[in-house]
Amino acid sequence: MPEMYDRLGGPDGVRTAVSVFYQRVVADPELSPWFEGIDLDRLQAHQRAFLAAAFGGPQVFSGRSLSQAHAGLEVTDAAFDRIVETLMTALDDLGVDQQAVVAVGERLEAVRGEIVTAGPGGDLGSGAAAGAGAAAAPGAGSGGCAGAVSAGAIPSAATS
Repeated sequence: MPEMYDRLGGPDGVRTAVSVFYQRVVADPELSPWFEGIDLDRLQAHQRAFLAAAFGGPQVFSGRSLSQAHAGLEVTDAAFDRIVETLMTALDDLGVDQQAVVAVGERLEAVRGEIVTAGPGGDLGSGAAAGAGAAAAPGAGSGGCAGAVSAGAIPSAATS
């Protein structure tokens, strides 16, 4: 797994990816409501530590579990998919190799059940309570990013 951390660019790559990712999230009218009122600097620091630990880098993450961090947020499948797509597109746009981008998407797909807390169906949701620990929140329908991940497809920036 340390290889994955290195393929993402190590600490500088993770820092840049998280920064670009959150710039896009807050600029997206469908995603930004999930993060209203959230201390984004704190969330980005938390996200960097989480991603580093998840992909074989320094193990400094000491936050809540994914299920605890997303409890009560009513994250929908659509919201989860949109966030994953946004992250994958950011990584692709930053020049992370396709295989590593797909691996990130697969890793996130594997934890969908810990993050998606809303019932089946639904749209992106209001995001009223979202973002407190949201590493992944938005997307496009039940299991929507699974097909893109397994096919190795990266959504274009125009569709994100």
